Formats: sequence, structure tokens, C-alpha cells
Amino acid sequence: MTQFKRRKHQTRGEMISTFALAISGVYFVGEARLYQEEGATGYAVMIGLCGLLALAGALRFHLHNLWRWVRQFRK
Repeated sequence: MTQFKRRKHQTRGEMISTFALAISGVYFVGEARLYQEEGATGYAVMIGLCGLLALAGALRFHLHNLWRWVRQFRK
């Protein structure tokens, strides 16, 4: 089995965007919980989805490495 090259942060801009995505993701998930408690389920779902996508963007390098690791076993 060949070892794949792990992807990680290479520039300061990538680290800044990862940090911004993580902070905004946590904020949106928290706001979605508040909307859910107020009974605005539609807004809660939309804001929560945005928060989850932002968190996925923050974890993009880890998700890429996980995907490559899983794919090496499929061959």
C-alpha cells in the first residue's frame, strides 16, 4: 500500500480562513439553537445548516486526509 501525502496548512491565509470558518460555524450553530428555542424552526434549520457547512470548511484539510485514507483501502 502506498502512503498518501497528507494535506495541511501551507500559508498564513489558509490558517486565517480556517479560523474564521470555525468561529463563524460555532456562532451560527449557537444562533440556530436560540432560534429553535424560540420556535422558529425554519430559521433554525437554515442557520444550523450554514453553521455545519462552515465547520466542514474549517475541517477541510482533515476531511481531505480522511477521504484519501479511506480511498487507499478501496483499491
